[in-house]
Amino acid sequence: MTLDKSKKILIVGLGLLGGSYARALTKKGFYVTAITRSQSSIDYALSEGMIARGSAGVDPALVAEADI
Repeated sequence: MTLDKSKKILIVGLGLLGGSYARALTKKGFYVTAITRSQSSIDYALSEGMIARGSAGVDPALVAEADI
């Protein structure tokens, strides 16, 4: 399966694996958002440019806009 860069990707959990995926996918030009438990993880990911948007809780808008 080939990923189309127009697809919006939502990552649930920004731990070691989720954070690595977020960083790599963003570097490849994908639009990446994330949901995780810790606001500090969201703040870090945003400041490092790993994600475009994020939430420290379930955000129905982020879930609804995600393709993957």
